[in-house]
Amino acid sequence: MIKINVMRTFLNRLRDRGWKNINLRGYTNNDNQVLKRGDINIVGVENINVDSSVDIRPQIDELFKSLIEIIKRSGAKEIFLPGGGDFPIPDAFKDFCSEYGISIRIVTINSFSDFLNYN
Repeated sequence: MIKINVMRTFLNRLRDRGWKNINLRGYTNNDNQVLKRGDINIVGVENINVDSSVDIRPQIDELFKSLIEIIKRSGAKEIFLPGGGDFPIPDAFKDFCSEYGISIRIVTINSFSDFLNYN
């Protein structure tokens, strides 16, 4: 079985609908993006890449610390993550999102159609 990542297609569809990329120097890149339309900012994570030859926990912790900083700097109220993997979202990140009213959206091959009309 393989993992199908539909995030690129999802983020491209948002851009086709008028969402624009915002560059947060040192934080955003091809994998972690902030999109803006009007006064709404969202974060989209296209890929989560880790070096599996070493302990991945510290890498995951750093990724989610970086995502917290992106959310804080952008004022985003929603984050879209690629789903279908085998690593859970860290509790500290879920707690942060809950505390600040950030919605976590998981986009998978099965849930992709649920987000096709996202405004």
